[in-house]
Amino acid sequence: MNYENSAAFAQKMDAADPLAKYRAQFHIPKHNGEDCIYFCGNSLGLQPVTAAAAVAQELEDWKNLGVEGHFKGKNPWKDYHEFLTQQLAHVVGAKPGEVVAMNNLT
Repeated sequence: MNYENSAAFAQKMDAADPLAKYRAQFHIPKHNGEDCIYFCGNSLGLQPVTAAAAVAQELEDWKNLGVEGHFKGKNPWKDYHEFLTQQLAHVVGAKPGEVVAMNNLT
């Protein structure tokens, strides 16, 4: 592929980007009313649109169930390590039996 230093080429590449559909799943910070170009993915990436509802659900379970949230919540806390193992294995290129996600209290 021959790359060009032009706005038209950038727009053409953006239109053909197979990952573009994922943009709507994140809140994009704004600067002077315009969407930012956000390259800070290593420390604090973009907030998923679904994050607030997910956190609200956990807070609701904590409020209503207290310590029983470990066992009875919508997503029981004691099981998080099992839920995350498959996803973590995929991220690091390992088998599920080769990774662990710790669920602990500090």
